[in-house]
Amino acid sequence: MMKRIIAIIILICFSTAIFAQSSEVVIDETILEPKDPILATVIALGPGLLAHGFGQFYAENFRMGLLLFSLELISLLTIGVGYLEYSNPSGFTIVGGNEGEVKHAGAIVMAIGVTGFIATWLADIALAGRSAEQYNTEHNLKFKLQQESNNLIPGLMYTYNF
Repeated sequence: MMKRIIAIIILICFSTAIFAQSSEVVIDETILEPKDPILATVIALGPGLLAHGFGQFYAENFRMGLLLFSLELISLLTIGVGYLEYSNPSGFTIVGGNEGEVKHAGAIVMAIGVTGFIATWLADIALAGRSAEQYNTEHNLKFKLQQESNNLIPGLMYTYNF
């Protein structure tokens, strides 16, 4: 008797799962909103200093955002290696040369890392607005400034292209 009850319960469970799948209609309800190019640039400028690529992530250009972020990590690693080489030249004399040459090489490696760090940050700032505009173009969206006051200055600032 117990086996029959369990079999009926299992049969009911499987049949409801089959009927539920065939009767459901999946509707894609993704709401796309236009991306503000100025806001993308501001995000790249502010929080983007700590994590390069934030402006690209806002504009949903994830490939460029990850590229800039990984280049930032590489530049930070380069700065760290240069600092270690500069601060402890006796540990790096195996490479060759005296301690003065090793300190000089460490300073050069640090400078290369700082240059890479600044370059990736500036690239994020320069490209974030264009990525937001490209996102809007690809999705047929148009960004409009919502003016809540009669002040004309914010509207003029948004129409200026960098």
